[in-house]
Amino acid sequence: MKLIKQNYKILTKINSKQLLKDIELCGRTAYKSENKITNLSYINFIKMIIKKNHLSVIEHEKITIKFIVDRGISHELVRHRLASFTQESTRYCNYSNDKFGNSITFIDLTDFLDVNQYSIWKNSLLLAEISYKNMIKAGVKP
Repeated sequence: MKLIKQNYKILTKINSKQLLKDIELCGRTAYKSENKITNLSYINFIKMIIKKNHLSVIEHEKITIKFIVDRGISHELVRHRLASFTQESTRYCNYSNDKFGNSITFIDLTDFLDVNQYSIWKNSLLLAEISYKNMIKAGVKP
């Protein structure tokens, strides 16, 4: 069993001003107002599309972020379809083989639990890992 802290890393190199200008260019296509683009016009344009709830325009730019979070948090993220998500697949990853060090990785909740709660929690993880490995040995697919 391996415990890791939740974290994230922004993978996209971000030029925020250019990102906003690109969104404006895409959005102005809808309004056929590309001729109104100036060096600073993106500021008021983006405020206007947000006020009008024309949020599909914002989807024209992307930022890729790698999240390491527990399954509960990931489910909260993926229920919002303003973004695209790819998750580690528990269906295709066999955590009992060498590729994963023959162990399951869990998000460490040490900071959120008292000593007694932590002991109960850690024991439940150990039991889950043992049960998982036994099921794999018995022929159950990951």
